[in-house]
Amino acid sequence: MEKEAGDDDNNNNKKSTMVHWNKKYDAKGAAPPPHLGSFASENMQKLFNVNIDMSSEGDDDDDTNGKVKIANDNAATTADDATEETKVPKRKLAMLVSFLGSNYSGFQINADYRTLQAELELGLYRAGIISKMNFGHPQKYSWSNSARTDKGVHAAAQVCSFKGEMIFHNEMGESEVQKQLDGMRERVNEHLPTDVRVLDFERVTRMFCARTSRDKVRYQYMVPSYLLCSPEEVRKAFSTVKEKIAIESNESDITPMEASNIIQDTIDAKVLKEARGALANHRVTSEQMEQLKSRLKLFEGTNSFHNYTRRVGSDNAAATRYILSFAPLDPILVPGGVNDDGSKQPDTQWIPLQVVGQSFLLNQIRKMVSAAVDLARGVVTQEKIEQSFTKQCRMKVNVAPAQGLFLDRSYFELYNKHKVKNAPKHGDSRDRDILDWVEAEGEELPEAVRRIEEFKNESIIPHIVQEEAREGNFLKYIYAQDVLYSHHIYGLIDDEDKPSNNENDSTEVAGK
Repeated sequence: MEKEAGDDDNNNNKKSTMVHWNKKYDAKGAAPPPHLGSFASENMQKLFNVNIDMSSEGDDDDDTNGKVKIANDNAATTADDATEETKVPKRKLAMLVSFLGSNYSGFQINADYRTLQAELELGLYRAGIISKMNFGHPQKYSWSNSARTDKGVHAAAQVCSFKGEMIFHNEMGESEVQKQLDGMRERVNEHLPTDVRVLDFERVTRMFCARTSRDKVRYQYMVPSYLLCSPEEVRKAFSTVKEKIAIESNESDITPMEASNIIQDTIDAKVLKEARGALANHRVTSEQMEQLKSRLKLFEGTNSFHNYTRRVGSDNAAATRYILSFAPLDPILVPGGVNDDGSKQPDTQWIPLQVVGQSFLLNQIRKMVSAAVDLARGVVTQEKIEQSFTKQCRMKVNVAPAQGLFLDRSYFELYNKHKVKNAPKHGDSRDRDILDWVEAEGEELPEAVRRIEEFKNESIIPHIVQEEAREGNFLKYIYAQDVLYSHHIYGLIDDEDKPSNNENDSTEVAGK
């Protein structure tokens, strides 16, 4: 998981101990080293076999004058390649991104790990949108992102903001801003892996920050319908499993590590295939959908979610969160793939859940999904869930697999409202456009939203389904839930186990 730090963006007007990042050289005359999680770092290049030519003398601009030099189409600025010193304007940009998170150690840049932020920075550098002097120094180009996602979590609509070079300005001119932005999107995608796509660029105001300007966020969680099977059906599906560790009824407690070891030792490919064959044909009834819909609504509104995260005490103000909506969409039937031996996998039904909130705690969404599904299938009572919101209660709540979660939309409604209000003052100019990245009821989808839906339906959802067919993460989860944890989840925690209210782990990380 990425480090719980790094959101230092939008501090352009504040003095801090990090002021040296805004200087070209330190007190001894040496340039500051790049971030250890950036591919500008030689160690990162060696770790992940990334080849970058950093030897040539580059552009000495450090993002302070708004002008930079550019060279060729495929690399950051170098004086050796430039045929002439053509100045290009630097502008504050918002970038819409979709990605599959399986191959990355979360979004936030982190030393010695391949992260999505580092991959995007490398693509922007190779496209010429980030200069050589700024490459590896996110503070120099005011980088910010609307949400942080944990390892394995995907995104259909992550939003990042930064100062970038308008590389097609001289070629296309100021009147062709949209063509410039479209060209930049295509250029960056040429330098990104296929599991990361830039869907749109927009020019934004100088004070725009993707993290602080976002009003709310929507996540989607894909639930295989067999999670709504009764515990008896689940135990029957795993009846061939012989436990290596005896689990006593109410007297025994089991740690997540012990449960993980049991699953690792006992749930092999053969067991998963048998369990999948027994459970995959489950289809939700209209009554179950109504139950799920009504149970999800219990989480809406303002509640203390100290039992739905880690290391946040009940009296910590950070535990209180506001959920605008939590609801299921219509179930979808996904055709089964083909196994390595040529046999066909069973078709599976999936239920998309969408939750909208201002912000979320670590693991919050995945724990809410786990509790809501158990509530809908009668494993836990409504009174227990309501009790979990009270500050006097510390309760054990399991966490659903990360593989079903992805960031679906980022909202910038207040920013858009101000843009529309102020547009007449600026002659209704092109750079006063809103961030049109959310569908509006009854209106035609904007082009960027079409790209979001395309990536979601053609990349993210099929990836989730294929990953489950290959790894069985949800099958392992439901086995742990109904066999290993059956007597221990939703149990109360003793007072001595309570976390300190001074420990604040409230940073939004969508491994939620």
